[in-house]
Amino acid sequence: MKNLLFNFIIVLAIGCLNCFGQDDLVIIDQGAIYTEGMAESTLEIGLASAYVDRGQVINDNPVLQPQLTLSQYNYSLNLWANYDLGANMDNVRNAISEFDIAFAYSLPVDVNQMAIDVGLINYNYPGNGDSSNPSTTELFLSSTILSFQNLFTPSITMYADIQEYPGVYFLFDIFAPYELSEYVGLVYGFSAGYGNTSYNDEKWSVNPSTSNNDAGWTDFNLYVNASYEVSDTLTAAASLNYMSLNGSAYETAASAIGYQANQIIWGAVNIAYDFWLI
Repeated sequence: MKNLLFNFIIVLAIGCLNCFGQDDLVIIDQGAIYTEGMAESTLEIGLASAYVDRGQVINDNPVLQPQLTLSQYNYSLNLWANYDLGANMDNVRNAISEFDIAFAYSLPVDVNQMAIDVGLINYNYPGNGDSSNPSTTELFLSSTILSFQNLFTPSITMYADIQEYPGVYFLFDIFAPYELSEYVGLVYGFSAGYGNTSYNDEKWSVNPSTSNNDAGWTDFNLYVNASYEVSDTLTAAASLNYMSLNGSAYETAASAIGYQANQIIWGAVNIAYDFWLI
């Protein structure tokens, strides 16, 4: 889920910046204006050629990834699912292998145009059918610098499991927007993941209890996303992504654990529909 969740956090951050100084009106990133008594909602459906999560290729076959986001004031709720069209690393196919619930709050502070978001993500794996992937919950904290958002936007997000797995994962990201026309936009960026010792022991070991991994950079990613505003409420998008693990140690671990690739290029298309709840 994390790539989509990261986009969800960035949208929150940009929306929060636009809210500064507004008393009765809230301006969202797509330019629509609504009153505080209404809740912004977005329904999305995505089709991706693979499911890649923090350097881990969970499925190198196509997946469907629907999600629903509800936002009001500075609060947002996101429901996200992954449906495997082909067999994933646990041999799950034609089933929902993951369902996540995320709750986020954008702090109403303006510190040199820095947006801060905090929240919880609950991960569930209904399609696995065993206890090897128990449900768990993460706390996340994200800081996004918006001072130069017309040129580039850097951010850092920390994810800390507070239920099942020890460790902390950091996602560093920077992306740049480019407006091709009034209705067509382009975003390209780079991100890198860093895990502390406990996280890398848990996520990059066949037997975490006997592992002794060091903290370090785990995965590097390049991406480009093109979007077309079909109407005021409908947006179509396509993305191309590349992921590579950081060195032979992680590549060996990925093969031993059963992740389906050490590096991968994958694409995705999605449709997003915005509507309002009163």
